[in-house]
Amino acid sequence: MAPFSLDPVQQTVPFGEYIFRRIELLGVKSVFGVPGDFNLGLLEHIYSTNVQWYGGCNELNAGYAADGYARASHKFGVLVTTFGVGSLSAMNACCGAWSEFVPLLHIVGATSTAQQLSGQLIHHVAPKSTLSRPVNHSIYAEMVEPIACKVESIMSLDKAPEKFDYLLKEIIDTKKPGYLFLPCDLVDKPVDASRLETVDLFKPIEPVPNGLAYQIASLVLSKLYSSARPVVLGDILTDRFGLTETLRNFVQATKIPNLSTFMGKSILDETLPWYVGEYNGNVSNPDSQKFVQSCDLMLHVGNYPNEINSGHYTFYQNINDVIYMNHEGVTIGGRRVNVSFVYVLPLVLKMLNVFKLKPFRIPSLNREIKQVQSNTPISQTQLISSLQKMVKEDDTLVVDTGTVMFGLPDLQLPKNTRLIGQHFYLSIGMALPCSFGVAVAQRENGSNSRLILLEGDGAAQMTIQELSAFIKYGFSPLILVLNNSGYTVERAIKGPMREYNDAMPNWKWTRILEVFGSNDSESVKVREVADLESEIKSFGLKIKLIEIELDKMDTPWRFDSMCN
Repeated sequence: MAPFSLDPVQQTVPFGEYIFRRIELLGVKSVFGVPGDFNLGLLEHIYSTNVQWYGGCNELNAGYAADGYARASHKFGVLVTTFGVGSLSAMNACCGAWSEFVPLLHIVGATSTAQQLSGQLIHHVAPKSTLSRPVNHSIYAEMVEPIACKVESIMSLDKAPEKFDYLLKEIIDTKKPGYLFLPCDLVDKPVDASRLETVDLFKPIEPVPNGLAYQIASLVLSKLYSSARPVVLGDILTDRFGLTETLRNFVQATKIPNLSTFMGKSILDETLPWYVGEYNGNVSNPDSQKFVQSCDLMLHVGNYPNEINSGHYTFYQNINDVIYMNHEGVTIGGRRVNVSFVYVLPLVLKMLNVFKLKPFRIPSLNREIKQVQSNTPISQTQLISSLQKMVKEDDTLVVDTGTVMFGLPDLQLPKNTRLIGQHFYLSIGMALPCSFGVAVAQRENGSNSRLILLEGDGAAQMTIQELSAFIKYGFSPLILVLNNSGYTVERAIKGPMREYNDAMPNWKWTRILEVFGSNDSESVKVREVADLESEIKSFGLKIKLIEIELDKMDTPWRFDSMCN
């Protein structure tokens, strides 16, 4: 976007307008949140820009939507809430973004500077144990410090634009949430707006370490050139740090056999012959695991080590030589060098000489979806098989935390199909409002991608209100509600028949869209595979909900492996 042009006579703008101007200059066109008395003055300034406001049914949902927007747009999400009651409600969404490297700006409208300095007991502020003591208005800022790259509490306009810009820079660079606590009396006051014309927040503050990055890239290539059986793994941080296209170009040039991790699903082009499946240690397709552990070199790009994404930490088992790289550094030959793969991977591609690679074999692995018997005509593995038939190029799948998430690695995704889910933090109910943020980002980008949401009945009950946002703003996803009478993801762990794993019973799912105001939608319940496939195939231009009746103990095979 072109720089903001100032009126040569008027070199200042209200600070609230500065905030939205800067957001707009960075290509972010949408803001999510819930109004409250301490942020209303700020929200008035959004109308001086082209930024669109999307109000959520509650702050948690709005936070999830901002998270989805950031994932789908590869920019950053913006969330606006009020002090205390709003910011705390959204804290879980921000913690999820922190855990999964999703850049998020959370603006919290706060009490006035005078109220904060005086320690007055103002509504939305938690009092101290003794009412006579001055109140700590910074309590909420202190609460979020462990889950933020930076917390900026503005108390004066001295260097306020610079402080805000630096906060945004931290969010952009670290791919983590950051907080701005903004007193309500500062948003209308003028600030120098010249930084909007002159400061580029995408320019690295520190010099790029070309010399060291070159040495590491050379070592990586030396290892690859001497390998007879290399394998490349694409992981989630590749996407978060904007290197998906670089990695795809690398495997296209080398044709080295490559696989996705659990969290890295859809980063690689799965239609190419050298893409051979998924790998997650002991929780892998047996053929994939056997192949990976027969390789003499693993290049793991964008690695995010955690128990979900490593098959309970069995990822590097029986593999002699591993190179892994992420934003924190590159480990090669057992030695870690603190140079980000943001600098190293592009050099590896640039310096690559494919004629130095040894010939290697592309394995033909068994990619059949392992079927698990169910007590209902439709099982989750049959659902995945049906999805395999109907998912198209450029589709976007958003999956909620639940058992079906662990079946999706068996899908072979068409070209440019994306899978979005909270695969590590695993907050149940996240995907429904997240998919709304995804839809907003797609509309901004002019995308014709179909949006498909896979949602369990228990998860849906947590955030169901946000279906109304799809209807209000005219989005048309396909919503697959997996009705297995409760929290099957929990039943498989403990208490399979306990009441505590039951969701609220007997919801009329096929009437939900109508309840939320839709006059042009489709809703249907299916119990047979043929009906399911027919209804999925007929999905067209209007929002559609398919309720799928499943057995309460039916799970994909991989989830059972994860639980053991």
